[in-house]
Amino acid sequence: MKNCISNRGIAKRVVLVFVCMLMAAALFGCSGGEHGLPIEVDISAGVDLTAEPVVVTEEPTAAPTEIPTPEPTAAPTEAPTAAPTQAVNPAPTGRKVYITFDDGPCKNTPEVLDILKRYNIKATFFTIGRMVKQNPETAKRIAEEGHLLACHTMSHDLTIIYQNPEAFLKDVNAWRETVRDAVGYDAGAYFYRFPGGSPSAGGRSGRGKYVEAMHEAGYVGFDWNLAFNDAWAAGNTENLPLKEYYWKSYQETYSWYKDKDPLILIIHDTYKDSVEILPRVIEDLIAKGFEFGLVSELTDDYLM
Repeated sequence: MKNCISNRGIAKRVVLVFVCMLMAAALFGCSGGEHGLPIEVDISAGVDLTAEPVVVTEEPTAAPTEIPTPEPTAAPTEAPTAAPTQAVNPAPTGRKVYITFDDGPCKNTPEVLDILKRYNIKATFFTIGRMVKQNPETAKRIAEEGHLLACHTMSHDLTIIYQNPEAFLKDVNAWRETVRDAVGYDAGAYFYRFPGGSPSAGGRSGRGKYVEAMHEAGYVGFDWNLAFNDAWAAGNTENLPLKEYYWKSYQETYSWYKDKDPLILIIHDTYKDSVEILPRVIEDLIAKGFEFGLVSELTDDYLM
């Protein structure tokens, strides 16, 4: 019995020694042994020491991708301004037409000035003094943009101005003072239009004394021969829409006076419909070969 116990004790010691040897072998195997040589190990012991160590291969760092620098934003290209139609008129006749506006400046006058600028046209504005006083900035713009700031009296009151030539001249002088105050300098041109036309000044036989008084004051007077008839509603006997009536009136008066020099067109910019058909009329005159001028180019009165 003692021998069995003794034998069992010896067996335990042998097993323990063997386990220790296995552990030592495992440790030496991982380090490659003293001389760096692999140690064979019995895999039946349940420990897998044959697997090669996992080597983590580091991927090479990719070169940073260069972000393309955007081209600088080009400055916006300014759309070329179309040359005014007048400048490219293929068949100029050498004749001029003189566009004139009566009874302003008014709320519609800035739009008229915009249209004239678009076509590179200068025009004559026969202004009323009381309207200049109400719209001084517009009066100033007329003068600054190269148009003619001409006289249509201070009051445009026929009962006052046609009492006698002295009353008429007094009203004209008041207009000039008003223009000077509004614009800041004596911008008033020495050209005028009789309110209602020259026949209103005592008729064709009686207007001479008014014309003479204005000549002595240094003024030249102008009526007209082309018209929209925008201030003559009674002429619209067919009850046409206003713009159609104005266009028809313009065409009729042109057919009557087309061979007349000078050709002077009267428009009342106080009427919105007149302003709206202005581009159509300008383009028609351009197509006919006309150029545009100021009445200051004319040295003699033109009276109906």
